[in-house]
Amino acid sequence: MKILLIKPKWFVHGGVYRFLEEVKFTPLHISVIAALSDGHDVRLCDNDWEEVPWEEQFDLVGITTATFTSERVYTLADRWRSLGAKVILGGVHPTLLPQECLEHADAVVQGEAEYVWKDVLRDVESGTLKKKYQQEHPTDMNDVPLPRRDLLREDYWIATVQTSRGCPNSCKFCYLPNVPWHRHRIRDIDLVYEELKSLRQNIIFFVDDNIFADEEYVIRLCKKIAPLKKLWSIQAPTNIAGNDKLLSAMADAGCFHVQIGFQTVNPKSLHSAGIAQNRIEEYSKVVKAFHRYNILVLGFFMFGFDNDDTSIFSETEKVIRQINLDDVCLYILTPYPGTEFYEQLKRENRLLSTARLDYGWSNAVFRPANMSAEELESGVQGMYERLHGYFKRTVWLKLLRRLPQFIQHPYLLTLIVKALFRRVDISRKPV
Repeated sequence: MKILLIKPKWFVHGGVYRFLEEVKFTPLHISVIAALSDGHDVRLCDNDWEEVPWEEQFDLVGITTATFTSERVYTLADRWRSLGAKVILGGVHPTLLPQECLEHADAVVQGEAEYVWKDVLRDVESGTLKKKYQQEHPTDMNDVPLPRRDLLREDYWIATVQTSRGCPNSCKFCYLPNVPWHRHRIRDIDLVYEELKSLRQNIIFFVDDNIFADEEYVIRLCKKIAPLKKLWSIQAPTNIAGNDKLLSAMADAGCFHVQIGFQTVNPKSLHSAGIAQNRIEEYSKVVKAFHRYNILVLGFFMFGFDNDDTSIFSETEKVIRQINLDDVCLYILTPYPGTEFYEQLKRENRLLSTARLDYGWSNAVFRPANMSAEELESGVQGMYERLHGYFKRTVWLKLLRRLPQFIQHPYLLTLIVKALFRRVDISRKPV
């Protein structure tokens, strides 16, 4: 069969991810599915950087789907079906809302695909395609094949790698507790090493939900991969900052940047959202710990919790400056359709928008408890504007301390410097 696998357009130019304006991440999910499709003619399409090949004919089109890309995906799916292709949707959104997705697709994969994709291919060929496919148990990470990176464009600067899946935390705003792959699992260190060794890219982004659920595993992994001399970035929780053995191993292995979900400076919001791992009084120590090892820290903060009023913006901005963060991503609390959080807001008649493009964490899609939706959005936008100059003034010395790394990787320095001069507009949508 001739198969097309699509990662739909999701990047918002001029939006909150200003450091990604010129970054091409290898789309890991569709390249893993491609590796499971041996014996077939497979093409990959990253629609953020290339056009959908409408001029070609395909027997099967698979599209990875998130909530905020779902409307765009439905348009793609409807058109491909009209052209005679079978369309399969997978990802978080079809897992949470399979029936909605089936209005636009021939079948959905709910949850992970490693153990059912062969069944999908066989059933398409035999004309016996079922509506839903779901594995009986989570994927063993050692069964995940090496992605078909040979099918990707040659100009990707940063490679994505996954060493684990799942997270033991139960934050109420997160989709993970609602999907089949929430249980934490790790991949054999030798397999990770061999994959990293095979990559031509020297800058890596680990896409794990929470690799640090097993800190000893991370230490062993870092010792193994250190000789490869890769630079890498990763999502990290606040509660690893006291483990100097771990942070030292990360730095020695090439970690130059972490993204940390501080989420809020309101202790009542931490409690109500189930963010048990965070301690507001420790935030400054967390940042200092990473800075001791020359690791840059991007902080994530979320606004719109029921305990938040308009004072949360000035309080958060004060903390951001005090703890000496290197940059921030400011999110608006957003419920995933298909989760209990979404249903709760629906029961309370607080939902304001069902337009899926609004569900990218930059729009107020529900009515907050102690401020208006307009105040929530303007509060976040105002913080970005005030912090723009602050980060431009404070980051230069930190960059100079990492000059040897940047001499080896000038692209990375160019990327960071350009990003510092970009302003954020949270009202922007994908185009």
